[in-house]
Amino acid sequence: MILAVAVLLFQFPVAGAAANAAKPANTQAVTETHAAPVAASTPSSASGKNSVSDDSTKLALRTDAKPSDFAAPSMASVHLPSPPAFRPPDEAPTTHRKSWILLSAVEHSSAGFDAWSTRYALSNGRVEADPLMRPFAGSAGIYGAIQAIPIGLDYVARRFQRSSGWTHRIWWAPQAIASATFLFSGSYNVAHTN
Repeated sequence: MILAVAVLLFQFPVAGAAANAAKPANTQAVTETHAAPVAASTPSSASGKNSVSDDSTKLALRTDAKPSDFAAPSMASVHLPSPPAFRPPDEAPTTHRKSWILLSAVEHSSAGFDAWSTRYALSNGRVEADPLMRPFAGSAGIYGAIQAIPIGLDYVARRFQRSSGWTHRIWWAPQAIASATFLFSGSYNVAHTN
C-alpha cells in the first residue's frame, strides 16, 4: 500500500512537467485551428457579376492572436442553476408524516376502546361475535390481539403515502375507515349492554 502511494506521488511532478513541455506546441495548434477563411470577390468578365474564384480562396492565419485569447473561461463566470433540495424519493413531507402519526394514534386508541367495550359487554353477559377475537375475549390478551389490525393498516397507509399513483391521494383512508369502524363497534357494545 505504501509502495502504491509512493508511485502515485512520484507521477504527479512528471505529469506536470510533461504538461508544461507540451504547452508551446498546443498553443501553435490552437492558433492554426482558429484560422478564418477569407474569400476575395472579383468581377467576372463573362457575366459581369461578383463571383468567388477557386484560386482566390485562401486561409489566412491569425497572427495577432495570443494564447490567452483561446483560454477557457474561468469558473467564476460560469453560472449554474441551484440544485433542487434533496429529498429521498420514499420520504414523505413532514406534514404528511405528522398526519400519519396522528391518524395512527387515533386508530390505535379506537381499537383499544373497542377492546375495552368488548370486555365490558362480556362481563355483562354478552358473547363475542367475531370468531377471530373470541379466543382472546375472555382475557386481557384482547388488547394486544386487536392491535394487529391497526399495525397492518398503518403499514398500508404509509405505503400509500409514499406511492406516486392514485393511492397517494387516499393514503389516509385505511386508517380513517378502521378508526370509524372501531369507534362504531365500541359504541355499539356500550349502548347494547344492560
